Amino acid sequence: MKDLDYGKGYRYAHDFENNFAQQEYLPDRLKAMKFYEPGDNAREKELRKFLKERWKDKYNY
Repeated sequence: MKDLDYGKGYRYAHDFENNFAQQEYLPDRLKAMKFYEPGDNAREKELRKFLKERWKDKYNY
């Protein structure tokens, strides 16, 4: 598999701060598609803040 470049460019999340690496796992046609929008309650506001810290401006949280 290594000879076929399997996993080439993969960024292991646990090697990064907060165990998070900004990388795409989905096919190109789904890149940048937003699948979840946090609601307007206390818990989901916390989640929105968490997502914003991780993804910065990518998904416009």
